Amino acid sequence: MDKFNANKSINTVRLEKLFLEKGIPKILRKKEYMVRQNEKTNHIGFVLSGIFRLTRIDTNGNEWIVGYSFKNDCVCDYPSLINKTAATVNIQATTDCEIYLLPLSELNQFWETDMDTQRLGRYIAETMFAEIYQRLLGFYCDSPEQRYQALMKRCPNLQELITLKEIALFLGVTPETLSRIRKKLQQK
Repeated sequence: MDKFNANKSINTVRLEKLFLEKGIPKILRKKEYMVRQNEKTNHIGFVLSGIFRLTRIDTNGNEWIVGYSFKNDCVCDYPSLINKTAATVNIQATTDCEIYLLPLSELNQFWETDMDTQRLGRYIAETMFAEIYQRLLGFYCDSPEQRYQALMKRCPNLQELITLKEIALFLGVTPETLSRIRKKLQQK
């Protein structure tokens, strides 16, 4: 799933090494939570295997899929983590997962190691911002068909990993709308 999260183009070898050396290994079974909405967390995860779904439950009780983390991704509710506030999302294993959990204090020490780690931290933050900004623009400016095509271009085998219902929720459309979009594109 190299292209789902955009920051895969940067060299994260030192960061991955930090997780493996100082992180706490943990196995999460399918449907287990790493983080629950409204609870505090003090760890960031590095995904060795499996898929995590990030969801938010709104005031009406509706669940919205807001993101995914795959193998070799970091997974956390980063704004809540760094601000030491309650999580704004649920982070749930959609498959059996193996992760390394790293305390925020260890990550902060790593960022202060030298100029290279500071640049890496800045680049990751900028990449995350750009990705979220592009997704926001897509919701305002692109049609559901355009959002679907962009997602499939970025992540061609996503349908092999998650259900079409989940893809629809991630795109902000109903499963029926996604079926019509897919049928229309197949006819072209």
